[in-house]
Amino acid sequence: MVPVVRSVFFSLFVLSALGASTAFAKEKSQSEIMLSEATITDVVGRAYQDEVAHIAQSRHWPDYTLTFDIRVPRAVSHLPSCQSSLVIEGRDHQSLPIGHLKRSVRCEDLNNPWRMNVSIKGAITLPVVVTLTALQRGDTVIAKALKLEARTLTRDDAFFTSIADATDHQTQRRVRAGYVLNPAKLSPIPLVKKGNEVVVIASKNGFTASTKGVALENGKKGQQIDVQNLSSEKVVRALVTGLNQVHTQF
Repeated sequence: MVPVVRSVFFSLFVLSALGASTAFAKEKSQSEIMLSEATITDVVGRAYQDEVAHIAQSRHWPDYTLTFDIRVPRAVSHLPSCQSSLVIEGRDHQSLPIGHLKRSVRCEDLNNPWRMNVSIKGAITLPVVVTLTALQRGDTVIAKALKLEARTLTRDDAFFTSIADATDHQTQRRVRAGYVLNPAKLSPIPLVKKGNEVVVIASKNGFTASTKGVALENGKKGQQIDVQNLSSEKVVRALVTGLNQVHTQF
C-alpha cells in the first residue's frame, strides 16, 4: 500500500470529473514512454492522487491520508512503447474514489494504439462525523449526539466532515453508536408542519406582500404545499423557503 498525505490545498495537475468517459489525467512525455509495471503504476498513482485531491478540495475535506494499491496486468510487458501521452480514464461509476476501482490506461499512437485496464484498492483516513449514542428511526440529529473521529474509509459511502452539516436531519432508520453518519440515511426536518401558522409571502413584478396562513401539510425546504390564507380562507400552493415561511405568487 502506498501512503500519501494530502491537504485540501494540494496543487492539482488535473481538474476532471468522475465518469467512464472522462480522462482523469494525461501523462505527457517529450520522449518515448517505455512500458513496465512500475511505469504504469507511477502514472496511474499520480493521476489517482490528483483525482482525490480535486474532490477533497471541492468538498472541503480536512487533511487526509490516502493509501492505495495498484494492480497492473503482467501483459503490459508485451505492449509496444508509447510515443504519445498516456491517458488515464475512469472505468467505474462510483461517486467517491474509495474502495475497489478500475482505471483504463490508453496510448493514442496512430500506428500502435492500445488500451489496458488496471485496478486500484484505495482507502482514505480523515476526521468524519460519528454517532456518540444510538439514534432511533425518526430521531432528530443533534450536535450532542455526534463527534468527529478519524476513520479509515474503504467503501464508496457518503459521509459528513462537519457536525454542523449533519444536524437538523431526521434518521430514516436506527443508527448504532459509533457509526459513521451517512447523509443518504438521513432526511431533512420539515420546516413547516401541518397545522402550523406560517408567513405567506406573495410577490409579483417586484412587489411583495405578506400575510398569515395555516399549513395544510408538512413541507421541507424547496417543497410545495397547500396553505390556507387566514384572511380569505383561500387555499394556495406555496413553496417552503424557511422555518414556517412560504412563498407564492399573486
